[in-house]
Amino acid sequence: MTHTDRWPEARGMSTPLPGEPRDHMNALLRVLLPFARDAIGEHGGFFPVGISMAPDGEVEVVDLPTIEPATSADAVLAEIRSGLRARAERREVLAVGVASGVRLHTPEDEGFPLGIRVELEHRDADPITCVIPYRETEVGYEYGEAIAFVGE
Repeated sequence: MTHTDRWPEARGMSTPLPGEPRDHMNALLRVLLPFARDAIGEHGGFFPVGISMAPDGEVEVVDLPTIEPATSADAVLAEIRSGLRARAERREVLAVGVASGVRLHTPEDEGFPLGIRVELEHRDADPITCVIPYRETEVGYEYGEAIAFVGE
């Protein structure tokens, strides 16, 4: 099953193209976060997923070959990043976003051991990384406050 088989509504989706890089990155964040939260709610986690925004504003999910059950999340993440990097070098994308699950190193009393990490890059702005901590509860999942910082 490919990413776009699980998420067909995002293939070729168009969004109005605001003029600022921050708006472009926020648009990608508004696609990636609900995907991650839905997958966590349904499956307890998710494989990394990447999306891109073309210069005309079209948003596409990175289409990966079929993922074998034994494929590690790190291998999927590396493949997503490699594909997005190649497209960026060819100037085919305006902005990209990658979401992945991470383990957080927080004090035990904070109680949010897991996080959704979203890396956003724009060809005209500094990269941004957002982390949304979460934990499993008796009735589902609880999310903490988002943390954002300049990416790598």
